[in-house]
Amino acid sequence: MKKLLLLTVLTLSFWSCENDQVNDSEPTNANAKVLGEWELYRDENLESIIDQWTGTEWTYVDQWFQNTRENSQIILEFKEDGTFVDRYADVPIAAGIWEKIDDTHFYFDYNTDDININDTFANRRHITFYCDNTYSIEIEGNDRVIYYYRIIGTTECSELINYNVND
Repeated sequence: MKKLLLLTVLTLSFWSCENDQVNDSEPTNANAKVLGEWELYRDENLESIIDQWTGTEWTYVDQWFQNTRENSQIILEFKEDGTFVDRYADVPIAAGIWEKIDDTHFYFDYNTDDININDTFANRRHITFYCDNTYSIEIEGNDRVIYYYRIIGTTECSELINYNVND
């Protein structure tokens, strides 16, 4: 009887460890706030514009400009399996993988092996959340553009964002 009890305990212990290993291999992104469909509603671009003529050449200054995009249909869809799809309306444009850094920061990389991808998609994108339905994207190595996304059908939390251009 003791041998049967010992065998049962060992079997259950082994089974329990096996289940723990299965759970460890599940996506850690399962509860991430980035999941779902997001639409581009605004972008800001730092442009060099002509400032003045010095008599021999033009001087330039950098100035931020913004584009408001109502119903842009530029969509990022983040999935639980750690992948995402970049779409225009219902047409997939590109895809890749994403990961959580912490509760308010994520990053994503486009799959550059895809034959349709150009150099525009080569650099990593960093996501910063401002509230549950609004985040910005900055491209590694490019400090001249910021993209702002919100959950489709919601109003962004602009009062929590320090935009470079105030409306």
